[in-house]
Amino acid sequence: MNDEFSYDRLPYPSKFFVQTFPGRLATQALLFGMEPAAPDTSTVLELGCGNGSNLIAQAYLMPQASFAGIDLSKVHIDEAKAAAAELGLGNVEFHQADVMEMSAAAFGRFDYIAAHGLFSWVPEAVRTRVLELFRELLGPNGVGYISYSSFPGAHERQITQQAMRFASRGFDDPAEKVEHALGFLKFAAEQSSNRGTYGQILVREFRRHGTRDLADVFHDDLAELNTPFYFGEFADLLAANGLQFLAEAELHAMGTADMTPAAREFISGIDDVIEREQYLDIFRGRAFRQSLVVHSDVILDRDMKPNVLDRLLISSSLRPAGKSPDLAGNGRVKFAGNSGQSIEIDLPLAKFGLAHLGALWPRSVAFKELLAEARKQAAGLGDDEADKQSEAFRQMLFQIATATDLVELHSFQPAASTELSEKPRLSRLARWQMRRARNVISGFGVDMEIADPVSRRLLELLDGKRSRSAVLDELGKFIRSSHEIDGKKELLATLPEWLDESLAHLARLGMFEG
Repeated sequence: MNDEFSYDRLPYPSKFFVQTFPGRLATQALLFGMEPAAPDTSTVLELGCGNGSNLIAQAYLMPQASFAGIDLSKVHIDEAKAAAAELGLGNVEFHQADVMEMSAAAFGRFDYIAAHGLFSWVPEAVRTRVLELFRELLGPNGVGYISYSSFPGAHERQITQQAMRFASRGFDDPAEKVEHALGFLKFAAEQSSNRGTYGQILVREFRRHGTRDLADVFHDDLAELNTPFYFGEFADLLAANGLQFLAEAELHAMGTADMTPAAREFISGIDDVIEREQYLDIFRGRAFRQSLVVHSDVILDRDMKPNVLDRLLISSSLRPAGKSPDLAGNGRVKFAGNSGQSIEIDLPLAKFGLAHLGALWPRSVAFKELLAEARKQAAGLGDDEADKQSEAFRQMLFQIATATDLVELHSFQPAASTELSEKPRLSRLARWQMRRARNVISGFGVDMEIADPVSRRLLELLDGKRSRSAVLDELGKFIRSSHEIDGKKELLATLPEWLDESLAHLARLGMFEG
C-alpha cells in the first residue's frame, strides 16, 4: 500500500462507533456462551483507526483498558497522537503502519480487534492479510469486529456509485469531486425519465447522501475500491482463515421483529446460522454489515438462554406514557422509548420493572437488582404470583432485548457523574469532540447529535466558569444576534425553562465532570 493516498488528501471525519466498543463485543460473546475478557481492563486494537476519534472515546471512558490504533495515513496518526496528548490519555497509542507489515511479534495479542470501514475498501491481498491478523492477534477468547458492504443491498447502491464516479471522473480535488458527483446525482434524480424502480433508486440514494459528510461520500461511494460480499461469501473467507461468525454487532439485526409472519415462520425453520443470516439479508436488502468474529475452534452456544441476564446489565429508555399509568393493575400500559417506538405491557411486575429502567436511563442496572426493585414495587402480588411474574419478566426482557433495540444489554458501564453543579463543566472528551464533529458521546456511552445552533452554543458555554444565570444571559445574547435562528421571540420567552430542562438532561446523561 502506498503512503500517499486519499486519506491524506481528505482525512476521514471525526467519528466514534459505539457498536465497536469492547463492552458491546463482550455482551454478544456472553450471550453465545463465551467467556470474553472484562471490557474495562481489556486490550483493544483498531485497524484503520483514522484520526483516532473512535479509540479516543473508548480510552477516555475506560481508563484501565489499553488501546492501540493503526493507520496508514500520517495525517491521521499525527492528529490522533495530538488528541491523546491534549486529553491526557496514557492508555492509548497510535502507530502509522501498513497492515501488510504487521505481526504478532511486533504488536502482541488483543482481547478485542475492530476494523470499521476497511475490509471492502482495500485490495484483495490486504483483505486476506486483515483476516490473517485477526487470527494471529486475537486472544483465544477474543472477539473481532469487521464492517463491510454487503449484497444484495449493495447492488442498488452500486447503480448510483458508478454513475457518480463516471460523472466526477474529470475532477482531481476531493471536495470538487464530491460536489460534482452529488450535483449530478441530484440532477439525475430530478430529470430521469424512468419513474419505475430505477428512478426511485436515484431519488432514494440522493436523499441518503443528504446528511452525510463530504469525506464519507468521497471515501465510501467514490472510492476506487468498494467490494461488497454476500454474507455466505464472507463466512467462507472467515473459515479459510481460521475464524467464524459470532453475531452482528447490533443483535436485533439478527432478529425478525420487523418481518411479516410468513417471513418469520420461514426464517424460524432454518437451523444453520449462515444460511439464516443470508436469507435475512435477502429479505431486507441489506447493504452494510457489522459482523463479529471469533476463532473457529471456539465452541458457541447458539441457543441463547434468558438466564444469561443474571450476568448482564440492562438499560432502556422505555417510560410509561400518560400522566397516571396503572402499574399495579392488570390493564395494559403503553411504554414509549426515545426513538418513538412503543410497546404495551399488562403484567404488573414487568410494568414496575420497565418504569424503573426508564427512570434510570441511560444508566444500566444488574438484572437481579432490577428484579428486586420490581418485586418491591409490586409487593401486593404475594410470593407465588411474584415468582411467576418474575420469570415471565425475565423472558419478556430477554425477548425484547434480542429482537429490538428498546431494551439494551451491557457487560460494562462507564463511571460517570450525574451531579449538576453550580457551574457545570462539560467533560473534556465532549469539549474536544464538539470542535470536530456534530456528535458527542456521553459519560454513559450515549451517542448524541448536537444539530441545532442553540444546543451547540449551550455546550460551548458549559466550561465550569459560568453559573446558570450567566449561561442564560449568554444564550439570550447569542439568540438575539444569530442570523440562523427563526422564531426568536418564542424561543427567548421559554429559554429559562428550556435551559433548566437541558441542564437536567445533560446531567442525567453523565455529560459533566464531577
